[in-house]
Amino acid sequence: MLVTMEPRTTSALGDAERDLVDRARRGDRGAFERLVSEHVRHVWRVVWRIVRHDADAEDVVQEVFLAAWQGLAGYRGECAFTTWLHRIAVTRALNHVGRSGERLRRASRPIDAPAASDPDGEPLLARLADGGPSPLQALEARELLRRLADCVSRLPAAWRAVVALRDGESLAYEEIARVLDVALGTVRSRLARARFALKECMEAAAP
Repeated sequence: MLVTMEPRTTSALGDAERDLVDRARRGDRGAFERLVSEHVRHVWRVVWRIVRHDADAEDVVQEVFLAAWQGLAGYRGECAFTTWLHRIAVTRALNHVGRSGERLRRASRPIDAPAASDPDGEPLLARLADGGPSPLQALEARELLRRLADCVSRLPAAWRAVVALRDGESLAYEEIARVLDVALGTVRSRLARARFALKECMEAAAP
């Protein structure tokens, strides 16, 4: 089921998360593992939307949390922990894309297999029962998503990062600017260009 979320801004650390971060900074691996379990799903989404390949995303996510563990001593709470983690995720994902020479491989999946890029997903065939879309509608929707994924994969990596944070994670423009360490106008410009490119690509790919 698709859920529409309002753009959000990551807030300051809550008491529980602040305690986990403080304990992790002191070397408490259990506390850090709790942080990983709480954030791994959205880190995965951000990374995958940039690298566009399951196995590569898994490698990058591991790099992200290793870098976070090693860099916790330098985190002073000047921004939300999620912002700090997003920054690491985007940086590592963009570095990976650069190292791979924009190698955009696509893994094929059977129709009833949930995409690893959608941690909350469920098999397509399971969504066809009890008031769900007809098989034809579901297949048409899957084809539309396939074309969209192909078009997204053609975007420059820096544009994909903005799309991932805005349309994937529903971050506010100001928060995206903090994560990417760029001007607010740069965020708006990249997103506008990305959406225009996607529109043109989707129109060209339409049957």
